[in-house]
Amino acid sequence: MHAVILSAGDGGRMGHHTEEVPKTFMEVGDRILYEHQRAAIEPFVDVSTVVLGYRHETVVDRFSPSRTVVVEKWDEYDNAESLYRALCEIDDDVLVLNGDVVVTREAISKVVRAHERAEGRSVVACLPGTQTEHTAIQLDDGRVAAYGKIPGHRHAGLGIIDRSHLDAAVEHLRDNRHEWYPTVYEEIPTLGVHIPEDSHLEINCPSDKQAAKERLPLESPREAAPQQSQQDSSL
Repeated sequence: MHAVILSAGDGGRMGHHTEEVPKTFMEVGDRILYEHQRAAIEPFVDVSTVVLGYRHETVVDRFSPSRTVVVEKWDEYDNAESLYRALCEIDDDVLVLNGDVVVTREAISKVVRAHERAEGRSVVACLPGTQTEHTAIQLDDGRVAAYGKIPGHRHAGLGIIDRSHLDAAVEHLRDNRHEWYPTVYEEIPTLGVHIPEDSHLEINCPSDKQAAKERLPLESPREAAPQQSQQDSSL
């Protein structure tokens, strides 16, 4: 599986916190957000691509992510363009993660297992309950029926696009470059997967960053012991 982390925007609501780098590469406590994301996704993917735009030179020089795609005119598009650029270079199942989101390994494992059982369908993570504050996903018999500023399950910023849907996803994103990328989940057969709210955090504003400092590293008690065992057995 190939991971794509979307980090092209300037995170304007963060003020001085993103003057030099996008949100994905800002410090949250003693680590950058990207390090928390990589720690969570690494057991499940073979390679990762970070999509950059704003301050991409600084990110490349300072942090040297192994594989990048740069959207030069990032401020002329929305994040559909970012995912479109990444998918054009991938021939694999794609784990998509928003650049300002961290989820636990347990949550990712749940989404990966759901994809394995989905028989060629894509999957997208969402939070339980119906809300109107954030962009949301509406489900019809478990399948994504609508996405946007609508009442529904909050989009968790995590999903898997099945490789069989890549051509359709690329076509949709190419035709909707100025939109939000999760509209792609309406266009391809996609199942919604609920993950626990406490397994997810998203940083949209400075107060979110302060709250994240208190929660990171994001790890549920149930997954802490198995991770330690795996690390010990690999030594």
